[in-house]
Amino acid sequence: MLPALLPPALDALTEKFLRTLAALGFKGDIHGDYASRSVLATDNSIYQVVPQAVLYPKDQGDLVYILELAANATFKELVIAPRGGGTGTNGQSLTPGILVDLSKHMNQIIAIDPVARTARVQAGVVKDQLNAALKPHGLFFAPELSTSNRATLGGMINTDASGQGSVLYGKTRDHVISLTSVLLGGQVWQSQAVNDDELAELCARSDKIGQIHQLLTAIETEHGALIKAKFPPLNRCLTGYDLAHIRDEAGRFNLNNILCGSEGTLGLISEATLNCLPIPKHTALVVVTYPDFNAALRHANALMSASPASIETVDSTVLNLAMQDNAWQEVAEFFPSSGAPVQGINLVEFIGDEQDVLEATLAAFAQRLDEEQRERNACSGYSLVRGAGSVNKIWGMRKKAVGLLGNAAGEARPVPFVEDTAVPPEHLADYIAEFRALLDARGLRYGMFGHVDAGVLHVRPALDLKDPQQAQQIRAI
Repeated sequence: MLPALLPPALDALTEKFLRTLAALGFKGDIHGDYASRSVLATDNSIYQVVPQAVLYPKDQGDLVYILELAANATFKELVIAPRGGGTGTNGQSLTPGILVDLSKHMNQIIAIDPVARTARVQAGVVKDQLNAALKPHGLFFAPELSTSNRATLGGMINTDASGQGSVLYGKTRDHVISLTSVLLGGQVWQSQAVNDDELAELCARSDKIGQIHQLLTAIETEHGALIKAKFPPLNRCLTGYDLAHIRDEAGRFNLNNILCGSEGTLGLISEATLNCLPIPKHTALVVVTYPDFNAALRHANALMSASPASIETVDSTVLNLAMQDNAWQEVAEFFPSSGAPVQGINLVEFIGDEQDVLEATLAAFAQRLDEEQRERNACSGYSLVRGAGSVNKIWGMRKKAVGLLGNAAGEARPVPFVEDTAVPPEHLADYIAEFRALLDARGLRYGMFGHVDAGVLHVRPALDLKDPQQAQQIRAI
């Protein structure tokens, strides 16, 4: 008879931490049971890491309790990690330590100032939740994610998320005015951009706040030239501390630029004050089709000279999945075909507040495509899509098609483990050609889509992870 499989028990140190936390007056939920832990052992990645415990803080005071206690020498070996919506594809929200989930209780929109165009939110607010509240004021929070209906703003800040339209709108940090964070030891600090006089005052302090500003100032002074030489010139820098931007574009010291992307390793973010933008009055999309995916990538880089809001690319795998869905009937008319199979598509978006100006831009762009099609077969066709209703249907189709990748027939499924591969846009076509050759040599099917304007592509090779030999290919790829 096989022995019963028991879930791993909490270690004694974690149990002591949870008991002490409750005794301090922690108001949120404390879960050390295996069921609660296993639920948060996965996210949107291929990884599984069971946490030792899960905490759902009620408010900022609970975060103070957690990090006051974590600073105690008794608990110095414990790992504390925050979690938002768990939408990351690289396992960023997983930990073998104590998970702090801010999405359950700390999810309130505190204030919206339509005149100043700002919003003050708790870290657990979901992006679509904020944009729904901003819409009556004619505003929106710009970074656009495919997971916007479940991604939290705290998660976006911790990963410095960007997404569609990042060439125009930048990343999350470009829209952060101030952050309220709880540091190890329980100190609460509100960070924002400061001038040199304010920085000098902060560096003169003898507490943790002073130490933080002294350290970053020293890094900038002593290693600035090396950082400038070594950090790649990408508008995506999702992993690690963005030391290349200790100072913002205005030359101010900005601790938020380091906190954004730090994935909770420097403190637990409680609240954020965010800059919001007016919703564009008019939008249009040019759907450009290609007989070859590599041609779509190469043409996209040239099309950036027309200054579109965004260019998204989709390969034939993703497109064919979309065509098999019932929703395809609503957008089929916008996808021209010259008879030859379509192997790639560029979705080129233009926005504007004046309809006549937008129309002039579209006319010039269409003329350009006509000339390039005649002269060198740069594309196989295109169509113009006007109005937010039709444009949103196409973006909705694109989002849905990506989700359908997981429903592929057979045991091998497209697996997200080489996500957000980023290179300078001018090198993307060459990079992806090499990547495709690598996958083709292994006989693998795959889907590709992403933000070609920013040099970022999602690559999803199809693998049967129940087959040990195929699972081993993950590390090799």
